[in-house]
Amino acid sequence: MNERFLGEVVLPGVAHSVAVARHCVGGMLTAAGHLDVDDVRLVVSELVANAVLHTASGLCGGMVAIEVIAVGVATARAEVTDDGAGAVPRPRVVDDDGCTGRGLLLVDQYSATWGVRVLGGGRRATWAEVSTGPETPVCAGECVISGAVRGGGR
Repeated sequence: MNERFLGEVVLPGVAHSVAVARHCVGGMLTAAGHLDVDDVRLVVSELVANAVLHTASGLCGGMVAIEVIAVGVATARAEVTDDGAGAVPRPRVVDDDGCTGRGLLLVDQYSATWGVRVLGGGRRATWAEVSTGPETPVCAGECVISGAVRGGGR
């Protein structure tokens, strides 16, 4: 597996950090050539929101870190490290009228795989691998540039 570290952002454990994390992750992936980053952005939003709402990261002075890794040309892994909590994250059953509780169900639906690693000092990392487009890079072979066809390597 060809993995490549793309970047990390460390944010305060506040609600506004969800949008900042989503923006930063989208930028990192787009800059690295990933084509469809919307699903990764959604998954990161849910993981950061969970960290802020359900862990010590949401307490005064808490932090959350988001690491982004390219796993080949069409998959990205996002890992959200929080300050820890008493329970391991898992999808839960919610009723139709509930306003919260669907985050990990969305993570499960949009990710190829996801999980949780327990780290030292009570911290933990929740990660997900998400498809970011076709397995073949856009310009593998021929590219259409400004209406003209240019062969790869010519």
